[in-house]
Parts: sequence; C-alpha cells; structure tokens
Amino acid sequence: MKAVPKVNTDGLYIEDALVDDTFSGVVPFYADPPEPDPIESDASPEQPEDGEEPERVIAGYIVGVPVVPGLYLPRFDLAAWEAREEDKPVNPADFWREGLTPEEIEEMHKPAEPSELERLEKDMTSLKEGVADIASELDQVARKADDRLEDVGTIGSEQVKQDLATLDLKKQSTVIGGELVKKDIAILDLYQQNKALGQMLAALELKILAGGDGNVQ
Repeated sequence: MKAVPKVNTDGLYIEDALVDDTFSGVVPFYADPPEPDPIESDASPEQPEDGEEPERVIAGYIVGVPVVPGLYLPRFDLAAWEAREEDKPVNPADFWREGLTPEEIEEMHKPAEPSELERLEKDMTSLKEGVADIASELDQVARKADDRLEDVGTIGSEQVKQDLATLDLKKQSTVIGGELVKKDIAILDLYQQNKALGQMLAALELKILAGGDGNVQ
C-alpha cells in the first residue's frame, strides 16, 4: 500500500488516500448518495427506469502522480493530464501547480494578530521593565543622597575641628590674659612698694636734717 493525493473537481489537494502499490494514473471517486429525508419517507420515491442506475456525482480524483514539494496548496492540472501524450513519461512538475494566488500567499505570511493573553503578557513585560527602570533611578538617587550625607558629615567634622581649635585658642588667650593680669598686678605692687619705700627714705632724711639743726644751736 502507498499514499497518493486526493483532489477535488478543481484539482485542489484534499488529503492522502491509501491505494495498492501498483496504482498509477488518475481515477475519479464519487460522492456518497444523499440519505432519504425521513419527512418524505411516506411519499413514493421516484423509481429509476428499468436498467438505469442513479447518476453518481464525481467528488474528485485519486491521483497517482506524486505532489511536487514546496507548494502551499497543491493543485493538479486535470486539463493538462487529459491532454498529455500517453506514451510520454510522467513528470510531476508538468501537472502540479500552486493553488494559491500570490496575494493569498502574502496574506499567509502576515504576522498574526496577538491574542488577548499575548497582549497582557506584553503589557506585563512593559510594566516590569518600567518598574525596573524606576528602581534603578531610585537606587541612583539613594546613592547620590548617601554621597551628599557623607560630604555633609565630612564638612561637619571639619567644622567641629575648627570650632574646637578656636575654642582652644580662646582658652589659651584667656590663660595668657590671666598671666598678663597677674604680671600687671605684680608690677603695680612693686611700684607701690617702691613708692612707699621712697616715702620712708624721704621721712628719714627729714629726721636726719632736723637732728642736725638741733646740734648746731
């Protein structure tokens, strides 16, 4: 047994049919006779004339010529088959044609419209990318804030150091000022002592002079 193509009355491929290995050529197959209508079962059916069989309707053909590969919808050229030379070797490419028009083939290659699920998945992907971008921007902002805080901390530390140095200088100035005051007081005390000593010397000289005058008399 082998599989051969079945075509409709226009030669368009329908499906494969199993035939004997020795099968070749093109033979018709017929449509099944219509089933009687049960509503009209009581009516007397028309009886065929004596010796006549009901007419059988050709539904298509079983073709013993292999289909040429690369066709979207194979179509067997029945007219070319009828016009062939009987003794000439059969070349499948002489009988099989493309059954679709170029426009229909182009339409087949157009991208399909995305389904609702695909659109939702695309929207979710876009949202995830947007969230990732926002998270990245927030991370950059946080890093910049940390850098600024570090700078502020450094500046604050330097300011504290300067304030401590200034306070230390003030303390040193206060100590120096205190020492200077002490020296000034000591100098003033020495001055007062010298002044008192001078007064005592002057009084002593007056006494000596007064004593000398008494002796002369």
